[in-house]
Amino acid sequence: MTTFKALFNQMGKKKRRSVYLLALLQLVAASVFALWALFSNGGAFSNQDKPIAWFVMVFTFAPLADMAYVVLSAWQNEKEYSSQTWRLVPVSSSKFYLANILSAIVNGLYLVLIQIGMGVVTFLPALISNDVRTNIWEINQAISKSSHAGDFWQKLSDSFPIGEMLSALLAFLLFAILVYSIVTTLNLSSRTITDFLPDKHSKLIRFVIMIVLIFIFIVLTNNLGSLLNQLCWGETSNGLVAFAEGNLMMALIDIILGSINIWLLKDFHEGK
Repeated sequence: MTTFKALFNQMGKKKRRSVYLLALLQLVAASVFALWALFSNGGAFSNQDKPIAWFVMVFTFAPLADMAYVVLSAWQNEKEYSSQTWRLVPVSSSKFYLANILSAIVNGLYLVLIQIGMGVVTFLPALISNDVRTNIWEINQAISKSSHAGDFWQKLSDSFPIGEMLSALLAFLLFAILVYSIVTTLNLSSRTITDFLPDKHSKLIRFVIMIVLIFIFIVLTNNLGSLLNQLCWGETSNGLVAFAEGNLMMALIDIILGSINIWLLKDFHEGK
């Protein structure tokens, strides 16, 4: 049997190509627009802001690259579920499903780290500007005064509470799993239903089934959310408790959808 780690690594290597491609496209697009801002007289940046044009453009295109990765990785996930090569790997359906989703999420985080690195690199040319260096020096002085006054770390802790930040990270991971799980549920369930129907007009039938399933899923999600809100907890001003409630609901939905997807992969869906 193939180990989960080996399967995860192989799936991650395949998805990493998309990460590098999107990061390169982001950098090229940001560079083109930054050059336009630097050399155009009526550009989007004033003379004072032009040193940070490259840095600003990198982060302007970051959300587009991230959204493109979500779409591309979700499409890759569904291809791997249908790939006969991947399905012949001696591994359980549950490990295969988890390795596919988690490798997509880890590579998404890797893309974010690359974007942060590009941000640091593209900010370096801005240090040539005297205005930028002056602003950095003033910020550093303000931080030094606050830290000497003894209340800086307290203010930092109040502004960025560790518990809530970790809960927010968990919420992000659970939401990412939810997005991939929804796509997989719609794909596998529609394919499974279509397999029991005549081959004639199968594409049209699958499209109609997909629309019906999306509608049913939206209705069920709204009803489930309303039911959970009525059953417990209620409104709270405690940030950690609010995060815990939201994370518990998302985790519950992730487990339900994951169980359905693993069942469909194991008993109905075959690679082609």
